[in-house]
Amino acid sequence: MIATLRYEFLMQIRRPVMWIVYGLTFVVLVATLWPGYRTLDLGTGDGHDPKQAMLVSAKLTMSLLPIVYGCLIADRLLRDRRLGVAPIMDASPADPVGRLIGKYVGVCAATALPIALTFFGRAVVYAITEGKAEALAWSVPIFAAVILPGLVFLGALALAGPLLMPPLAFRVLFVAYWFWGNLIPADMMPTLSHTIFAASNEYAAYGLFDRPQAEIVYGPRQGAALNFLRPEATPAVVVLWMGVMVALAAAILLLTRLHAVRSES
Repeated sequence: MIATLRYEFLMQIRRPVMWIVYGLTFVVLVATLWPGYRTLDLGTGDGHDPKQAMLVSAKLTMSLLPIVYGCLIADRLLRDRRLGVAPIMDASPADPVGRLIGKYVGVCAATALPIALTFFGRAVVYAITEGKAEALAWSVPIFAAVILPGLVFLGALALAGPLLMPPLAFRVLFVAYWFWGNLIPADMMPTLSHTIFAASNEYAAYGLFDRPQAEIVYGPRQGAALNFLRPEATPAVVVLWMGVMVALAAAILLLTRLHAVRSES
């Protein structure tokens, strides 16, 4: 597992296309959301409080960059078959489960690195320009609680999804899923947005870091479908959301392994 993890991490981190696509998407992100990104203030005075500013930064970071994250991971599990080395690896004494976990962790860690650099880089800039070093302290738990759980699930989904369809088709559907299931307002159409199954939501921001409530309590939306999946934000619901993300990732990896066993037989 460790050897696979190291190999996959180094190979993914050295892909020029990863840095180029992330860079272009970051430019689009900043250009589109420049006023909010520059001040880390969405009109409620968030930018004056380091904790709230980092929560805004996490929200903006998770708006577009996860699309790149998922699309870049989508071809990694199929690469061994495409190169013709899968039978050789299957014949080796290495544990198949260990190889799968190592590939998952290595690829996801490498692909998430630009997201981490974007978030923590903004925290450093904020700490310097605002003279509030405590933003750096807040950035670590906020990254772990707000950003990381969603990436755990998205990484497993993107790794396994192309087993069911061509990678290009999966990427198209993944982009559509991201906007439908994470960014579209819940009262616009039936959607997983703002539910405990959404990889990007603000449950941790409101339920764990006491972000000031907006016009409505973060939870059920008036007139929205699937409100039973939108409990009111509390610390317990934050833990539930994190558990759902990890459980979904584990289930997907288990199904991936079972699919491989079936294919081998």
